[in-house]
Amino acid sequence: MDDRRALRITLWLIAAALLLESVLGSLGRTLVEMPSWRHLGVEAWAAFSRGADLGMGKVIYPIAGIGGTVLLFGAAVAYRLSPHRQSAVAIPVYGAALMSVCILLTTTQAAPKMLSLQRIGADPALLQRAFDGFYKWDSIRAVFGALAGCAAIWALAAVASAVSSRGAHTPAAGDPLQDDYSKS
Repeated sequence: MDDRRALRITLWLIAAALLLESVLGSLGRTLVEMPSWRHLGVEAWAAFSRGADLGMGKVIYPIAGIGGTVLLFGAAVAYRLSPHRQSAVAIPVYGAALMSVCILLTTTQAAPKMLSLQRIGADPALLQRAFDGFYKWDSIRAVFGALAGCAAIWALAAVASAVSSRGAHTPAAGDPLQDDYSKS
């Protein structure tokens, strides 16, 4: 197998692994965790969520959500400023940024349900309402998360392809995108 073909196979296998992890990771809470919490009861869900989502989750989730959106928007702006824009790259780059915004928008609906656990105590009716509302919005958010992951991986593959194709990138001295293949 020649070197270029081996690298392409490697790239596609890595992209497939990321795609699988991204889609299943995004949908994991909706497809696995929330049905189990429904079975165990809202009191158990609330106790866990107070410790996890309202514990370190209050730090980790905003950093990941806002940080990811900022980075994808940065990628979209950087691509927009490129003198050589191809629709094959633009669609996934802009799509990933858009899906990331959709994640944040649905979070504005899911987060208040989760945060309400800090004040509603142990009232089963209020816990059930918080659970149902969170489950609904988290499920919608999970779909956008899976789509954002797919678009980001597609964008990564499209950008990598554009960079490696002849004429798509003319490296300047000291360019970090220059590699050994462009020197031959």
